[in-house]
Amino acid sequence: MALKLLLINGLTLIRVIGTFILVPIYKNLGGFYVGILSLICYLTDSIDGILARGMKASTFFGALFDGVADKLFTIINFIVLYLITPYALIPIVFEILIVLVQVFKYNRNYNLNSNIIGKSKVWVLAISVVLIFLLSDISNIIFLPANIKEFLISITNKKLYFYLLFPAIIMEALTLLSYLLEIFTPTKYINPIMSTKELDKIDLGKSKWENFKKIWLNPDFYQKHKDDASLRSLNKIMKNH
Repeated sequence: MALKLLLINGLTLIRVIGTFILVPIYKNLGGFYVGILSLICYLTDSIDGILARGMKASTFFGALFDGVADKLFTIINFIVLYLITPYALIPIVFEILIVLVQVFKYNRNYNLNSNIIGKSKVWVLAISVVLIFLLSDISNIIFLPANIKEFLISITNKKLYFYLLFPAIIMEALTLLSYLLEIFTPTKYINPIMSTKELDKIDLGKSKWENFKKIWLNPDFYQKHKDDASLRSLNKIMKNH
């Protein structure tokens, strides 16, 4: 199980590393290479999820790490994209609002799992972002014939960037709306009493690391409580024991 967790979280780590090298790669190599890097990072987002479910190795730590890596990569990616088109500011604002709503849900002990809209948004963002980066640096796409390059250069303008970003902006708005609606859904509220009852079953000891593994790195615990246990409740358990 340890090797499975290392593999899955290692893929997530690629997105974290990618976040920190986005700006240097854009400045030194151009949009084409940032587009390729973005494509690779977005693919890791799907692969680590598929592997986690297939290997039955999903954990609360992995879910949290994945979520933080996604948000960090997405926001920095759009900041770099803003250097190409000012329209990238719109999804940046939406992403920040989504983070604030998630923080509010965390503080109110709500479930933070992504819904189908949020998961679909990732791929719409990926397609929009990668295409814009590639189109902004067509000269580096060496496998394209000269006539196609000339055609793409002729149609590449600010309006085209907006059209490519528009589906992403729509998905950002729908995701934000869906998360706001969840706040008013009573079934999404997590009762802290559940955590107290689970303490007897988890058999927590004196070692913080052992407790961390039993709660945050335990696939069975995650599968049982992924829809009803909140990260805030888990943090309280760790602090009190």
